Amino acid sequence: MKEFQEFYSKILLFGEYSVICNSMGLTIPYKRFSGQLQRSLALNAGKQKSSESLQCFYAYLAKLSSQKELTVKLNLDAFKNDLESNLYFESNIPQGYGVGSSGAICAAVYDAYAIDKIIEPENICLPELKKIFAQMESHFHGVSSGLDPLNSYLKKTLLIHNKEELEIVEKPGGFKKGVLDVFLVDTKLSGETGHLVNIFFDKCRYYDFYKEVKNQMIPINNTCIKQFMEGNLSEFLEAVEQLSLFFFKHFKPMIPPSFIEFWKNGIQNKTYTLKLCGSGGGGFLLGFTTDFESAKKEFMDYDLQKLEL
Repeated sequence: MKEFQEFYSKILLFGEYSVICNSMGLTIPYKRFSGQLQRSLALNAGKQKSSESLQCFYAYLAKLSSQKELTVKLNLDAFKNDLESNLYFESNIPQGYGVGSSGAICAAVYDAYAIDKIIEPENICLPELKKIFAQMESHFHGVSSGLDPLNSYLKKTLLIHNKEELEIVEKPGGFKKGVLDVFLVDTKLSGETGHLVNIFFDKCRYYDFYKEVKNQMIPINNTCIKQFMEGNLSEFLEAVEQLSLFFFKHFKPMIPPSFIEFWKNGIQNKTYTLKLCGSGGGGFLLGFTTDFESAKKEFMDYDLQKLEL
């Protein structure tokens, strides 16, 4: 019987929303959460719900295939047969948290059923894979960049130069233990990616906002990535503070109301710096600090998780 592989969640360190406008991005696998296709003799309520979700996903892919629009060759007969054998997705990846729950599902389905799949991708293959995954994940979000399932499938750090140029890279220099700590804050809320992305698209219809995204947000985002990759601490901290301030001014709907004061305090007291992790609205927020213990005291009622590669 076929063995299914495990796939990790992901963290988009930089590039949320701006990658839609062709900025740079930086995404890493996050092994704390993962998921795996499994079969079961009997399905409990949770497994049944997962199986029904996979059945809907199968129907979406089968429809595209029948219309000759599917960008990847899948063994849909095998997928259907496994669904009839109580296939489900066993996962501890929280949904609505910006860590790629649907991306892991897409990676798992591609790995299990793709014909002539790309097993060990080189940089030249990444745009093709990204296009495949974008179409697959569109079932879950309406529109997808394909980056979440791509990162989950690769299980490696991915540097996005632009929409067409992507690169598998080694550990970024910003992960300096005891010097700079990168952490997640659990807001204890779930977000709605599709709704928030639509808000962003609506705002981009206004020239003044789109101009600020192109002329301010994207350059700051790209500077954050370059300085973080090179491990230039002072330059990075200055850039990420600017990015945090831009989000605070222009992305208020994406910041949970209960975290507005935390966000503002971070900008003012410089103990830590917050930014969105994914589309926002809940889930995790991403933080950076040179004094993790002091940051923990600021978030006494919330769980902080250090990120390490």
